Amino acid sequence: MPSTVGAMLLTVALTANAAGPEKPVLPPDVVAAALAKAQCTIPAKRATVVGTERLSHRLELVELTCWRGAYNAGSILFAVPDGRPEHARLLMVERWQDGRLQPSYSVSSPGYDRATRTLSSNHKARGSGDCGTIEEWQWTGWHFQLLNVWNKDRCDGEPFEWESRDKWQVFPKRAAR
Repeated sequence: MPSTVGAMLLTVALTANAAGPEKPVLPPDVVAAALAKAQCTIPAKRATVVGTERLSHRLELVELTCWRGAYNAGSILFAVPDGRPEHARLLMVERWQDGRLQPSYSVSSPGYDRATRTLSSNHKARGSGDCGTIEEWQWTGWHFQLLNVWNKDRCDGEPFEWESRDKWQVFPKRAAR
C-alpha cells in the first residue's frame, strides 16, 4: 500500500468521533481568527469540524478544515476546555524545515492516537504516495512537541510506507550505522 498505514489508522482515531452528535460548536469569531492566523484557504463559512478526540479529562482536541489540495487536506487543531468553546486555543506545531524548526498551525491529514498521546501527519508529494513527509508530535499537556520527521524527496515509485520509514528519518538525525 503506497500510503502510510500508521498515519491512516491514526486519522481514523481522530475523525471517528466526528459522526457523533456531540461535536463542539466553536464561536464564529474564534474560527475566523484562527483561520486567518493559520493562513487557511477555506472560508470561515465553509470551515467544518472534521473530528474530535480527548486530550485530557478537561480538554478536547478539535480538528477544523483549513485547506485542500490535489493529494492532501490540511486542518488546524484546537485545545477546547470542556463547556467553554469560547476559550478554544489554536495549537501550533513545530515543523522540521530546511534543517531547523519552524512554527506552523496547519497539519496535513492529521491523526491522533489517544493511547500514546501522539499526533501524526502524512503529506503526500504526489498521489501515488511514493514521496512526501510523515511527522509525529507528542502531547505534553500544553502543546505538541515534535518527535520524529521522515522525508522522502525522491518520487521514484518505491513506496514511502510507515513500516520502512526509518531509512528516511531526518529528525532527530539518526547516527550513521
